[in-house]
Amino acid sequence: MAKTLILVEDDSDKHTFEAIIRHIKLQDSLSVTIPPPDTVIDWKSIADEKNPLKPSGLIKGLKALRNDINIGKYDKIAIIKDMDTNSKADRLLLVNNALREAYPNEAQPLEDVNSLIPFTFKQEDSEDTIVHFACYFVHVITDEGACKGEIEDILKAIKMQPSPIADCVDMLLPNCLKANNEDELREKDLVKLWFNNYQRYDTLYKKDRKFPFTTTEFIMKNRTDIFDFDKDLPEFNELKAFLKRMSE
Repeated sequence: MAKTLILVEDDSDKHTFEAIIRHIKLQDSLSVTIPPPDTVIDWKSIADEKNPLKPSGLIKGLKALRNDINIGKYDKIAIIKDMDTNSKADRLLLVNNALREAYPNEAQPLEDVNSLIPFTFKQEDSEDTIVHFACYFVHVITDEGACKGEIEDILKAIKMQPSPIADCVDMLLPNCLKANNEDELREKDLVKLWFNNYQRYDTLYKKDRKFPFTTTEFIMKNRTDIFDFDKDLPEFNELKAFLKRMSE
């Protein structure tokens, strides 16, 4: 049976989304899959798109799926990227540019997130293959009403345990860097550092603060109890609703 492929930015996101998918029970019966870690695609390169007009990592990843598309392996392909500090319009431009570059004869513009758009792939010796494409941009809404962020922002919002060390570093580090004439960290770097400090120092005994207990893969397979995947967070509910729709 054809499945839905979820394209994410890197291995860390891959393990996180696999955990979410398992939690909402989509991994078997609802045709959702994640590319395996030994794929020929350098998935990590997809996370760092230097040129949104020609996002080379995403283009490369999409092109590498062509053979699987031709044999009907997928009926849906969903591209999930972090919003970061971009606008939705800029993210849509990036995704559409990648799709147009990867599939110049098949691509149709995605006008919004959540919309499923059919791409028809012509086959020489068999019936044409139709794959529906969609995209989603992970985000949170700030106190000021801005839409930005990434999956670690959601994980921070659904943490299950106190986080005094992670919060302390998050609060003090920017001033420490400034006092020592160091470049300030981007918000995305700070929240990733928060995630690392939370899972390592706030949720583990000293003797366990080492490999493999601190890898994202191990956390998302064995330590998901440090997060509340059932928390009623609007942005997280929206993400899970998107995944559920992609599985239908």
